Amino acid sequence: MRHPVALQQLSETHQLALELAEQISRAKDDASIERLMTTVPAVFQRVLEPHLAIEESALLARLDAAGQEEIVRYTLDEHRNLRILAGRIASGDNDSLQDFWITLHALVRFEERELFRIAEAVLPQAVLDHRLQPRDQ
Repeated sequence: MRHPVALQQLSETHQLALELAEQISRAKDDASIERLMTTVPAVFQRVLEPHLAIEESALLARLDAAGQEEIVRYTLDEHRNLRILAGRIASGDNDSLQDFWITLHALVRFEERELFRIAEAVLPQAVLDHRLQPRDQ
């Protein structure tokens, strides 16, 4: 089942996030781990942080206004966890790689299977039919 336009753009980034999580989960040797310690913070800042910002300002804000406070709060908490873990990785904490990929993978699956289903059910079709933009644009 294809998502509406507004959610397709987020799904595209989710696919990239799952690929990153898979790379981290397979990394067992020191060279791979060291490479990920550099690439994960860069990918987070370049790809994932802007994605989280759009979700928060465009999707979650609308879901909150539609009375979906609990799922919004959960999603925001998981976004915060990812940011903390990305910051730890950027600071050189190799042990955070494992938690990062597990959290990232679980969050993407949750958003695709639950958050988006709720968004499709409660948001106006006019919102779902267009690419999401941050609310301040």
